[in-house]
Amino acid sequence: MSEHVTRSGVFSRRSFLRAALGAATLTLAGCSGAGAPAAESGARDRVTVYDEAAPDELEILMVGDVLVHQGVWQSGERADGTRNYDHLFARVADDVAAADVALVGQETILGGAELGLSGYPVFNSPQEIGDAEAAAGFDVALCASNHALDKGMAGIESELAFWRSAHPDMVVAGIADSEEASEAIPMLERAGHRIAVLNYAYGTNGIPLPQPWAVRLLDEATIAADAAAARDAGAEAIVACPHWGVEYAATPSDEQRHWAQVLADAGANVIIGGHPHVMQPFEVIEDADGRAVPVFWSVGNFTSTQPRKDTMVGAMARATLVFDDVGCEVASCRVTPLVTHRAPGTDFTTYRLGDYTEELAAANQIRTIGGQPDFSLQWCVDFCAERLGEAFDAASCELAWEA
Repeated sequence: MSEHVTRSGVFSRRSFLRAALGAATLTLAGCSGAGAPAAESGARDRVTVYDEAAPDELEILMVGDVLVHQGVWQSGERADGTRNYDHLFARVADDVAAADVALVGQETILGGAELGLSGYPVFNSPQEIGDAEAAAGFDVALCASNHALDKGMAGIESELAFWRSAHPDMVVAGIADSEEASEAIPMLERAGHRIAVLNYAYGTNGIPLPQPWAVRLLDEATIAADAAAARDAGAEAIVACPHWGVEYAATPSDEQRHWAQVLADAGANVIIGGHPHVMQPFEVIEDADGRAVPVFWSVGNFTSTQPRKDTMVGAMARATLVFDDVGCEVASCRVTPLVTHRAPGTDFTTYRLGDYTEELAAANQIRTIGGQPDFSLQWCVDFCAERLGEAFDAASCELAWEA
């Protein structure tokens, strides 16, 4: 690869992926009927700057929980003993790489094989999952979750050591292995604009925190302090990513609504949630001053082997941030439903709903493993229409909102 120079002196992974893709515009197939087509402060403070003129707009993208059950990690095991998980992200990698900032909900700890791989209920996942996330183009790993302490402090230390050594450009939010690291605000710079990513969990499944700073938890004082620190550090926008809510609930809980208001009032520009394992509605709330704050209540799972058909339909959240001399506002949002395709080996992957077919749905193992033979493309479309309401367009397989 020829050498490129940016204002930071380094050709970034993101710039390479954007250049390789040529920022192509995607056309989604219709789906209206059957058969339709960081770690420590040094790593967290690392910024990537393009060698292009500062844009007025930046796109934020997030996918939901990477929930690494045994069946997920077995899908990438090779005969020679190595592991590779590029297949999990292959069907959305073009969207991920084209976004200016891409976030992934890494729910299970990437403690690696040395700590013993394990699935539900106490998870520990292969670090090769992180390799695949980096290769797909994700910039931020969201690690504050109820499973963050499944391997104790050793799991957190192992995951952070992995990111620092293997993918130092990845911003890791929500966990820390030192008090100093916990005080660093996860921040990215894109074309001169600084964006903070604040990630919190509702709890850790009853496992006591080994240190008060090990996992970032939802707390009003913490949120206010983090938002203020982000603004003091020059953040023009704050993306809040809470791990919250009630598993499998179709709508947000009162507790989610409480924390959304806290995050909005603290200055979050957009809120994208995870943890319920199912897609929940999109809504726009107001902060105390009447500012509009879009909320993706839950983007559900990105990948898992949970035995419920509703956990097979997650979402890709996208928000367009517009910057001017006054500040930043969210100009538009999109919800793009995704379908986890449970299949043998590297056929295990996640599709955009617009690319899914009745033939694929008929082969999805959720029909037999979950004992739900009514799972189909049309069922997925109807489910999305029910969850997202009238704003969901079955022809484009998206919900679109503009300010």
